[in-house]
Amino acid sequence: MSKGVERNPAKTVTARGPRRRSRQDDVQAPAVPATAEFDLADAVPYLVTRAGMRMGQAFSKQLRSFDLNLAEWRVCAALHERPHQRLSDLAVQTTAEPSTLSRIVDGMIQRKLVARERSEDDARAIALRLTPEGVDLTQRVIPLAQLYERVALAGLSKPQVDSLKAMLRKLYDNMAVLDPGS
Repeated sequence: MSKGVERNPAKTVTARGPRRRSRQDDVQAPAVPATAEFDLADAVPYLVTRAGMRMGQAFSKQLRSFDLNLAEWRVCAALHERPHQRLSDLAVQTTAEPSTLSRIVDGMIQRKLVARERSEDDARAIALRLTPEGVDLTQRVIPLAQLYERVALAGLSKPQVDSLKAMLRKLYDNMAVLDPGS
């Protein structure tokens, strides 16, 4: 076992008493004393959220001129990249709750940006795609999205950007242990 890393014992004690081992018990995390000070400004979840919120809020202001919000933009971008997705797959790709995403998609269908059609893989399933109007809108927004990404990444080298992206994907994947339903 690595120095400074603890594994949970066979039984873990929680506020509700002992419980059996679970997948999250096998996660190795740096040992942190229970009395450690907590510095919000240095906490990774805070830093990731703070950066994401700043980028999202600034980009959202620009999206208004296209009559889009950030969630709708994610739908457009996801369907542009991978057309003919089921709602459940689109929910995973856009990190939206399926019920929320369903309402967003319904509104985009009314605005003629998205269309439903039979899935090519399963005739019983419904897939979503951008309409020609949705494709046109997405193609007009992509340069703006690329500008915001360039600004956010200014001062970072290509290897640093690649490393940042890999680390963010790893953070996301690591959280599956604590949130197995998603």
